Amino acid sequence: MPRIPLSELRPGMVLASDAESPDRKYRLPAGQELTDVHARLLRNWKTREIDVEPDLADGPASQGASPEAALAATDAILARFSHLPADEPAVAALRDLALARAAALTPPRACRTSSLEPKTLAGKPTPEQILASDPVLVSLPEVFMRIREVLSDPASTVEEAAAVIGKDPSLTAKLLKLVNSAFYARTLRVSGGLPPGPVDTLSRAVMLLGLNQLSTLAMGVSVLPLFKDIPAECIDMRLFWRHSVGVGLVAKLLAVRLGDPSPERFFVAGLLHDIGRLVLYKHAPALAGEALSRAARTDRYLLDVEREMLGFDHAVLGGMLLHKWRFPESLEQAVWRHHDPLSGEVPLEPAIVGVADMVAGAVLPGTSGERLVPRHLPEAWRMAGLDAEALPNLLETAEAHFDVVCAMFS
Repeated sequence: MPRIPLSELRPGMVLASDAESPDRKYRLPAGQELTDVHARLLRNWKTREIDVEPDLADGPASQGASPEAALAATDAILARFSHLPADEPAVAALRDLALARAAALTPPRACRTSSLEPKTLAGKPTPEQILASDPVLVSLPEVFMRIREVLSDPASTVEEAAAVIGKDPSLTAKLLKLVNSAFYARTLRVSGGLPPGPVDTLSRAVMLLGLNQLSTLAMGVSVLPLFKDIPAECIDMRLFWRHSVGVGLVAKLLAVRLGDPSPERFFVAGLLHDIGRLVLYKHAPALAGEALSRAARTDRYLLDVEREMLGFDHAVLGGMLLHKWRFPESLEQAVWRHHDPLSGEVPLEPAIVGVADMVAGAVLPGTSGERLVPRHLPEAWRMAGLDAEALPNLLETAEAHFDVVCAMFS
């Protein structure tokens, strides 16, 4: 494997071996495709040399895209921003950041509606009919039910929470990886809770994050396997979860910036903000596919087409699902109202998720099906405490940890 000085690192190269910070608290894993953000991170670590994959050290990725491909990527980005006010500073800043990353932000392909047939529902179903149609959504995993009981019982102890979560080895592994990630180390340092050494037990994770925080995170992660059978014609699930993780990362970073004492719920709200779309893709695939296709044909927001075709949208359906599952009300409302934060009694949480959705949808890889950058909501940006000047640093932090956190959910 070629070993090159950091000065020769170019975007698109892939790490052949792990790169660690001097104190070994932070790590970029082998297989990580490197960006300018990673280069800055490595320089901050005083890294002198890195191992890169030989087929990319001097290959096409290092030579840049062709002029034709670069122009097409730029046109695609500008089209995704075409519905937004161009003179709004936050929109202009996001557009410039997206243009700098145009090659990596390919818009979603059109849905092949001709191959989709209704599976369980016909006609124009109501949200209640959709949610009642799947026994899996009614009969949740036992670990989820037990975590919910722990979360709702004020007398629950650290040991009880750790014992419940520990019954699911896969869930336990994901949580410990997440808590030990460089992203969590950074946000914990900001909040003053960074522990010495790795977090190697659930009890320590509960002590570190708090009972409610870890239980909420566990609830969010435990429901992800319920959506495995989504028609590939509708959505690429890898891209769906990449977008969801991106929204979760940005939402948590915004919550930390505001000094919120429970930032985990914002990560979970971001992770689940488009769960209503998964329910539509799974149980009304022909309708969902037609909505995707119609939105693309007419150059309209998928959100608006959903409302037109169904009489409701994915956010309402997702909020109703979390209510049915008895998630904490703050999470339910954040998902339900993230496209319309001011419609609720407590607008801050849906505002943060809505802003995170716009930022991630504009600049980070992935998609839930929406081809356009989500609408700019000035009041939501004000409540989230975000402006154009703060965007580059926020994005740099999110990008530095994006692929590592995404890998934990694959």
